[in-house]
Order: sequence, then C-alpha cells, then structure tokens
Amino acid sequence: MKTIPAILAGVTALAALPAAAPPAAQVSTGIEYRQGDYGTGERVETLTIDNRLRVERDRLFLSASLPWRRLEAPGNVVGGGGLLGLPIVIDPTRPAAREVRSGVGDLRLGAGYRLPAPAGFEIALTGEVKLPTASARRGLGTGAVDFGVGAEASRRFGPVTPFVGIGYTMPGDPEGYRLRDSLAARGGVVAELAPGLRGTLAYGHAESPSPLVADERQVSTALEIGLARSLSLGLHGSAGLGDGAADYGAGISLGWRLF
Repeated sequence: MKTIPAILAGVTALAALPAAAPPAAQVSTGIEYRQGDYGTGERVETLTIDNRLRVERDRLFLSASLPWRRLEAPGNVVGGGGLLGLPIVIDPTRPAAREVRSGVGDLRLGAGYRLPAPAGFEIALTGEVKLPTASARRGLGTGAVDFGVGAEASRRFGPVTPFVGIGYTMPGDPEGYRLRDSLAARGGVVAELAPGLRGTLAYGHAESPSPLVADERQVSTALEIGLARSLSLGLHGSAGLGDGAADYGAGISLGWRLF
C-alpha cells in the first residue's frame, strides 16, 4: 500500500509547484442506485456512495475516489469488475444463493495530462490504478490491483462540445477468476443549456473483463447545476442496451470547490 502515501505526497507537491495558473481542488460525494440482471437471469442491485477528490494545476490533474457499496445479488456476483469495464464479474467458485453484502469499495487513484492542442480542441491522456481495499472474501471486489489508461478528445462549438474517449483496462490475476484485458469507448456531447446549467448525453461500449458476462452497452445523461460559486449539484441516469449493462441507474451528487 505504499502507493497511497506516494499519491498523497504527489497532490501536496502539485499544489506547491510554481505555475501560471493557481491550483484548483474539488471534493464531491454522491449516491447512485443500479438494477439489472447483467445476463445472469437474477436481479442484481447496487447502491453506491462515492467520495471523490480532484486537484488540478495547469495541464496536470490528479484524482482519488473511495466508495461505500451495498450489493444485493447471488453470491457468485462480485462487485468491482474493472476500471473502465463492467461493474460486476462472476466467480464460479462461490455459491449462487442470494445475499446482501456491504462495505468499503476499492480505492481508485488517477492522474491525467492535457496535451497542447489547436485552438478549440482539448486532448487529455489519463492513467488509473484500482487498489483492492474492498473485501474479496465478501465479494465486494476481486482482491487484485487493476490498471487502466485512456485518452479523450473534445472540440468546443459555441455552447456545444462533442467528445470521444477510449480506455484500456488491465485487470489483475486474482485466484479463481478468468479475467482479460478490456477496451472501452465513449462518445457524446456536453451542452451549456443556460448560465450555470450544463447537460451531457453519451453512449458507451465496454468489453467485459469476464468471459461469463456480456459486454456493456448503455446510454447515459447528466445535468450539472451551479448552486453557488463553490457549490454544484449533479443529477445523472443511465439505461442499458444489452445484457451486460444494468437495466437502469440513477444518482445525485454534490460538489464543493475548495480553492
């Protein structure tokens, strides 16, 4: 777990670096509910409370998130399927009896860099690591370290900004699982609907890291509402387009800008 203090030290060092623009930091917390069978034929319900921190300095940004999760599903359904892939995997060695589990999820640490680009364009490269802080014994995580890399490009046209992104996840090798690397892609549009009101509509496709679960295809939408200079409210929802995604999901979040 030496990675955790190293990242925290990096956040401190980032804020201390001399730069043309001052650093910015935001914390957020939110709750999300998802339901579907993911092709298992059994209802899978997840309730997640996610807590996030993001720090930016010029072109560089760092992030950290640590969720609490409640999972009601068959015992062989395991949460935390991958960074950019599905939210579940199947462990065939676990009993299939339905049960309820809850606890701290996996800690995710990320970093990214915005590349110099022509006027109006923005290109960002990202990397992320998932540390196994969730209980593998209780089926809240795989117990392995996962890595992911990604890139996103966008172009602003007045109040509308189309974007496209791609990511590649490299899961660990936990005992009892057959997991594989997975590719994910996402595209959509962000629109400034009114002063302090921004909407997002997107489509995503993610390969499953588990051969026992179908690929994920879903549409998602979100609204971000500026309540005050340093406070924002987020609303989001999603709908699955195949067996590998939740039938539907909905959530709400609050964000505070620290500086």
